[in-house]
Amino acid sequence: LSLNLDMQFKEVLGNGELKSRLINMVDSGRTGHSLMFVEKDGYGALPLAMALIQYMMCRNRKAGEDSCGVCPSCRRVSEMMHPDIHFAFPVNSASKSGSGKPLSGSFMQHWRELYKTDPYFTEPDLYERIGIADKVGVISVAEAKEILDSLSLKSYEGYSKFMLVWLPERMNAEAANRLLKIVEEPSPDTYFIFVTHAPERIISTIRSRSQMIRLYPVSQGELAPFLSVRTGVPADEAVLYARTSGGSPGLALNMIQGSSASEAYLPLLTSMLESVVGKDLPALLEGNDAVLALGRERQKDFCLYSEAFLRKAMMHRRGLGSIADVLPSEKDAVMRFSSALPESFYEKAFAAFEGARTAVESNVNAKMVFCNLVNVLFALYNFRV
Repeated sequence: LSLNLDMQFKEVLGNGELKSRLINMVDSGRTGHSLMFVEKDGYGALPLAMALIQYMMCRNRKAGEDSCGVCPSCRRVSEMMHPDIHFAFPVNSASKSGSGKPLSGSFMQHWRELYKTDPYFTEPDLYERIGIADKVGVISVAEAKEILDSLSLKSYEGYSKFMLVWLPERMNAEAANRLLKIVEEPSPDTYFIFVTHAPERIISTIRSRSQMIRLYPVSQGELAPFLSVRTGVPADEAVLYARTSGGSPGLALNMIQGSSASEAYLPLLTSMLESVVGKDLPALLEGNDAVLALGRERQKDFCLYSEAFLRKAMMHRRGLGSIADVLPSEKDAVMRFSSALPESFYEKAFAAFEGARTAVESNVNAKMVFCNLVNVLFALYNFRV
């Protein structure tokens, strides 16, 4: 699936009012030197930020509307090859880097290819593409030095320079502090654009000096037709994916393309629940090996998916299946466990999975976390604790 997105405002899904505000901000000369786009994963902050950069750099833009899309500057931005636009994003050591030093520049080809394939890509999509799916990406102090070096160069076109930092919450403290001075006192015509999923995890000194720009979910009425046209799914299924994704084009596309949480985690969860219902504690403990092999970020996603699945099963049990947003791949399992699990199971099971997710996020030993989780689930079902 290739979206081949031109980096113009008109091509970015949703947030029509926000696009107008960004255009007016540029036209009136009120663009801050540090902008922070806040979104949930897959909402489309990256293509929106690129559309803003293209509008700012276009010499032939139509004021109040959009960049021209055809001038040399626009074409270079569209190819993500403009020499005055620099990128930094979370990376880690991997064979695809081509070197032992985990810096964004080592993965730039994969970054560009991923964007061209799907500009609404999610954080796990990036990690999968650059070969670190079992690790957590970071923006290191070495990356911060690269950023400073890049911005010390003279502008190629003689106009503005841009540094786009994707997921600055992945910066360690030393890296963030190293960037602080240039964010506080940028060179003329130098712009920082941050795209974040968790602004509360960015040091306050950078956050307070940035203009916050919050994205909203794409409406069902806009997202569903887009999904149907791009992927060929029937209109009724497209509506389901639009709703289930929470208005996130990136998550919706992943669900349709088979790289969704359902495909990744449903087999693990159903195996776990089958062992619970079958009163097979040894199999339950043994099945933890597959969860432990996921790595911390995907273990957290597994817990979140499990909570969502149990919520759907509970709604089905209560006769609310028509509004539970059950995906086609989940239907049989939801039917099975909605009748097999007692009403008393759900609320405490939600709490158990959320507790496991929080513990993993706090770097508690994963083997201890999931051993405790399955013991709790076993006791909830078999002893009605």
